[in-house]
Amino acid sequence: MGHWSESLVDGLAQQVGGSPDRRVLVDLLAQAGRELEVLSGRTFHPLRRTTSVIEPNGLPFVDIPDMQVGSMEPVAGAWEVPDPVNRQMATVLQVSSLADPAPKAARDAEALWIAGQLVAMASQTGRLSGDYVLHWLGTSVDHGQRKELLRRVMDPAVRFYVPVLGEPINGWWFQIARRLIWVTSETEDEGRLIEPLLDKTMTGGEVAPLAAAEAILIAAPMTRQPADRAFTARIWTEGIRRPIDRPWSRLAKAIHGHGIPTITLDPISTPYEIACQVLLKGYWHGYIRSDEPALATAVAMAYPKQVERIQRETRAPNTVSAAATLLEQLIRPGFDPAQGAEATRRYVRRKASIVVMQHRKLEAPDRYPWTQVGISERRYYKLLPLFAQKVNGRYDLDHDDVVARMKAHLDDVERERVVRSFALDVLRSHGFGEEAARKWLQRHRPEEAVDAWPRGRP
Repeated sequence: MGHWSESLVDGLAQQVGGSPDRRVLVDLLAQAGRELEVLSGRTFHPLRRTTSVIEPNGLPFVDIPDMQVGSMEPVAGAWEVPDPVNRQMATVLQVSSLADPAPKAARDAEALWIAGQLVAMASQTGRLSGDYVLHWLGTSVDHGQRKELLRRVMDPAVRFYVPVLGEPINGWWFQIARRLIWVTSETEDEGRLIEPLLDKTMTGGEVAPLAAAEAILIAAPMTRQPADRAFTARIWTEGIRRPIDRPWSRLAKAIHGHGIPTITLDPISTPYEIACQVLLKGYWHGYIRSDEPALATAVAMAYPKQVERIQRETRAPNTVSAAATLLEQLIRPGFDPAQGAEATRRYVRRKASIVVMQHRKLEAPDRYPWTQVGISERRYYKLLPLFAQKVNGRYDLDHDDVVARMKAHLDDVERERVVRSFALDVLRSHGFGEEAARKWLQRHRPEEAVDAWPRGRP
């Protein structure tokens, strides 16, 4: 068996119907499967055993995708850390004891807020770049040891981590790291993005396949030894571009339910925006509850202009109340990380406009044509093509005329419905069954029901 998506071919062929080319279906499923893997940061392999040599370089935690809890052979000084949502999976491995466990730790939401600001700091100081990885190798590894290091990294079983950041705050341990990878045909695809570190100008004409995997954020409470849970997130910087020609709403449930959160950054992302995004991703992936007070506070701090507009337009008592109204709109499926950090800001701005628009509709319902007709906005726009034509992409209409004609149309529809209902009652009283009566009405006018009788009756 090749890629896991091949096991879905029979089901897809049955849904498509006919006699589809199975090779085409395999290619399509493989493409969709790999896109899911990249967006989720996992590969969904069947159960299997692998051997890994961990070189954490001083970090107490490392990321291990797709590990089943309880599957690891006992190893001194290493513990699986169950995922807080899916306790059967572990995406984090603790590889050293915490030096000084904390008596208490901040709430999970507060920890995610801190984690987001640390990500912002690492981004602003350039630590998330490939240049920083090379700088760390140049300053932390002696010249004579670099060849030996590269030989170890060439081994696909070796997981060598470059520490970017690591520190304890408020009873939590926070770290960011990048795995060093020597890309060959034997390198296993873990659904993670990689960044080449050496170009032709640095290697004398040939591109060395040395790369760094995307940065991984890990936050774990330090109140227990070993840690009982850990929050993991992938960090995508501005240079990352992924295909977006597919509906995110269809993928979001799978990504949020089984994937690793992805934080998107660009040079104009503020620390509060990044911290708020970490909280929202934590909420969408089930790490924190929707009623967590820190969520509304984070939204208010990250998007002050949008929250201030909502507060002004809706006359909310304070910014937190206005932010809570905006938060109600920021529900799943959220935004597609493949579109980058700017898409996140557009998403929030659009949702803020929706909050204001909905408030205005409630405040002055008579100003809208659908409320004058007495139907929902959705139904109004479904009926509108019957009464107006589009000119240059917009409907050219007289609102008063459309309202009058639409009311008359709906009245006619209602009269027909009432007459049809009476006709069904008459047919049933004459001995027609329910299905027979409805079929009769499909072939005759309702007023003929008075003289209609089932076959065999006088």
